Amino acid sequence: MVGRNLYLLTPAVKKSFTLCGRNSRDIIRCTLVRHIVRPYTQGKKNAILNTAPIEFIANNSPLAGISDGNAIKEAAKRTLRCTDDVSDEHTEVVQKNLPFNVKPVDGKARAALRKQGSEGITKKELKKKLEAYVQLSKPRLTILVMLSAICSYALSPYPATVMELICLSLGTTMCSASANSINMGREPDYDRQMVRTQARPVVRGAVTPKQAFAFATGMGSVGVSILYAGVNPTVAALGLSNIVLYSWIYTSLKRKHIINTWVGALVGAIPPLMGWAAASPLTHPAAWCLAGLLYAWQFPHFNTLSHNIRNEYKNAGYVMTAWKNPLLNARVALRYSLLMFPLCFGLSYFNVTDWYYQIDSGLVNAWLCFWSFKFYMQQRLNYSSKIRNDRVKFNEGLAQANVYARKAFFASVLHLPAVLILAILHKKNRWNWLFEDKENPKLAN
Repeated sequence: MVGRNLYLLTPAVKKSFTLCGRNSRDIIRCTLVRHIVRPYTQGKKNAILNTAPIEFIANNSPLAGISDGNAIKEAAKRTLRCTDDVSDEHTEVVQKNLPFNVKPVDGKARAALRKQGSEGITKKELKKKLEAYVQLSKPRLTILVMLSAICSYALSPYPATVMELICLSLGTTMCSASANSINMGREPDYDRQMVRTQARPVVRGAVTPKQAFAFATGMGSVGVSILYAGVNPTVAALGLSNIVLYSWIYTSLKRKHIINTWVGALVGAIPPLMGWAAASPLTHPAAWCLAGLLYAWQFPHFNTLSHNIRNEYKNAGYVMTAWKNPLLNARVALRYSLLMFPLCFGLSYFNVTDWYYQIDSGLVNAWLCFWSFKFYMQQRLNYSSKIRNDRVKFNEGLAQANVYARKAFFASVLHLPAVLILAILHKKNRWNWLFEDKENPKLAN
């Protein structure tokens, strides 16, 4: 009896209690489950099920016959201990009553196994550490920065050298890795709040912030030194300024004001200037056309990216145009997409590329502008007075804007390499050798 409730056990439970008698004193706890008992009450339909644990004693205890509690603990401790000592005689006696076998292990053999295992873990940890430092440098972004500097160097009208190209590539890569490492080292508490950045090495604990800063210091110092010795002081100064601009100014502004996007775009404009300054003076107008091209490209690329994760930026404390002013975010993306046309025109006007470049680059620019325009017009409609007050229509329009933003982002990813590669292919006088008259070079077109 429990209170006024009487519990009748099912045959399965009765059988289990028959198997578990009170022949030893080691106690096993068992909880009666709701579906194997039937409450019986006197005149009450709603019975209260008592689910308190019931203690009973098993009759198949391996330590049956040992009455002293301390003796039980000592026997279990000797039998199940994890040491390098070989089991003693008392343990072997107790082992006979255990439902499993305890195999003695020699101390020297265990030490050899432990040493072998530690060597394997060391190699694995070393590999993971190297991968963490590679991720710390944001390899995809770093490669894009390096390629933008190389393309600008290739478009320069002045002669280039292989050694200078190698130093420019290596130094630019190291400077970018340094800036990205500082950025990650400063923002682990914010990055872990976004799905996009939760897998970063500092967030996961693969690298500590101090290690990130140390890595950034080494990479930055070596990178700037390579640019200074292997290229020229102007390029080295640009590389150093880009580290400061990205890792300190831009990173700090991200949590204060939407102007951070415009400052971050300056970071993207400096690598083309580094590539151009490696062989040509920065007084040439084409250098600033290339820098402007990279600067303008940042807005349709980042604004469309941030639109679909605007709530993550907001929750993480990043002040972005995507959630502060969504309509401005779309308008800025379209505005700078349209700016691509005059910037590409400037490359032909200042004799960096031929005039055929305006045809194929114009097609690529039009593709980016088309999706940026669709994104802007949808957002303009969404935030109009008619749609904004209707939650159903607003949500439908926002879903459509998300689609346009993704397509515009995808277009921006392909746009930049396409425009730069086409510029290299259309570089002034690049294909003249195909039309030269070998007997009379003066007749070359």
